[in-house]
Amino acid sequence: MRLEYEGIEFTIPNRLIDAYTDGKIKDVEIINAINTLLTKSKVINRLKNPEKARAVKTTKTKEKIQNAINLLRLQGKPINSYQIAKLSGVSYNTARKYLKFND
Repeated sequence: MRLEYEGIEFTIPNRLIDAYTDGKIKDVEIINAINTLLTKSKVINRLKNPEKARAVKTTKTKEKIQNAINLLRLQGKPINSYQIAKLSGVSYNTARKYLKFND
């Protein structure tokens, strides 16, 4: 028994099931769609090059913390790990770790 629905959520999986024969997908459009999704996927890109992903994440975290420090200086508030974590959105331990490097 097969459910028939015209929405895209159901037509593509049904086409994928129909296109899968002999262990291979025959429909070129579906293969291209899957490849596009895989190349745009952040998870796949992180798995392909974890060093680059880690470097990007570290850079973004440092920027967030530096922006928080600059904002605290402008406001005249004390610069401590708690305030930095609160403003930047990173965890307290991360803020404390990077604050040691900033000193």
